[in-house]
Amino acid sequence: MVVLKVMKRKLNYLLSGLFALLSSIAAAEDWSLGGHIKYQFVTTHYQNDNLYAQYGPQSPIDNFLDLRLTAENRWGAWDAQIHYEVLALYGDSPKTRKALTNIASTATTLPRDNRRLLKLTSKWENNDELEAVQRLDRLFVGYSGEQLVFRAGRQIVSWGNGFVFHPLDIFSPFSPTAIDKDYKTGDDMLYGQWLFDSGDDLQMILLPRRNPDTNDVESEQSSFAFKYRGRYKEQWDFDLLGARHFDENVVGFGLTKDIFEALWRLDMSATRLKEGGTTVSLVTNMDYSWVLFKKNFYGFIEYFHNGVGETQTHKYISPESTLQTRLQRGEVYTLGRDYFSSGVQIELTPLFNFYTNWIANLHDNSGLFQIRGIYDWTENLQLIGWIDKPYGNEGTEFGGISIEGSDGYLAPGQRFYLRLIYYF
Repeated sequence: MVVLKVMKRKLNYLLSGLFALLSSIAAAEDWSLGGHIKYQFVTTHYQNDNLYAQYGPQSPIDNFLDLRLTAENRWGAWDAQIHYEVLALYGDSPKTRKALTNIASTATTLPRDNRRLLKLTSKWENNDELEAVQRLDRLFVGYSGEQLVFRAGRQIVSWGNGFVFHPLDIFSPFSPTAIDKDYKTGDDMLYGQWLFDSGDDLQMILLPRRNPDTNDVESEQSSFAFKYRGRYKEQWDFDLLGARHFDENVVGFGLTKDIFEALWRLDMSATRLKEGGTTVSLVTNMDYSWVLFKKNFYGFIEYFHNGVGETQTHKYISPESTLQTRLQRGEVYTLGRDYFSSGVQIELTPLFNFYTNWIANLHDNSGLFQIRGIYDWTENLQLIGWIDKPYGNEGTEFGGISIEGSDGYLAPGQRFYLRLIYYF
């Protein structure tokens, strides 16, 4: 009853804020309004000796809500975007994560702005059953001329050619297990692009960040990067990258080429570490589409080498390691050194698509299978269901990592998701 009263009070504040936002947008001319609302039901099953089961229900149930309101405008060469969102998680997981805080890092899945320049995220609620935030995920003004493109504010940039892993995308990349990739989380930055007459282009990013311990903007926490994209002899597309990222120098390159009616890609980055030494990461993949039994098929394979990953499982949770630093910054999401992934999409009907994904840690023989189906119910309504099935022995990344000082281990559980999306 107390939770309902708190939710009602917060909802009144939310509706007042939404009314003010929509009123100001409606007063302007030529704004394009839209958005979506997503509801997701998740049930997870853990083994008895999994710490998630020891500190919470063995089969927790969670509900996730994602509301996004978008307003976009263009006048001449100028444009602007404002995206407001409410994200809420209600169920068993918030209490379990809090109970595990002193044993292992089990951070919330909701975004925060503790490192971003602008504080555009506020907690709506944070208790044992409900975690909710409201935030601005896009807020920028841009200019697009014949050769110059410029944007300032909260926005996104995605670099690289990876499907599952993204060594060249050093700015808030998607998790390898992410299913929902409609919107990448925005960052506060200055972005510039110069378009050459040849079709090549040069991109620049200046991304200031705060030190989460001091709340001050620091150069050691920030990023400055260039990327040149071009074509060689009408056969090879290439990217060249140079960056100063979290007080480390990063260089990289990417290649793309058609091979036997398939498309091959390679991305490689080298980082000079503050602790000394150089680490190299790379991803290479190939994708191909075909027709079989009068059905459209699409598939890909990908290999990933994580330069900061570990080959020995007992080092997975070393608190001061270079790997843990990047995990906390949201740059990498996996623990091992080498991975193989693959995926297949089958268009069973024009309205229903079936997908399978596989991610395998090549050092500890653990991995994750993902199966999902997407049904376009109506023009604006979509239903998605999928299953995550991890496998592996105890002591492996997906089978379970032993936690010092406890009798159990941490491992992802078997999960079933059901998501309903309405676009407007």
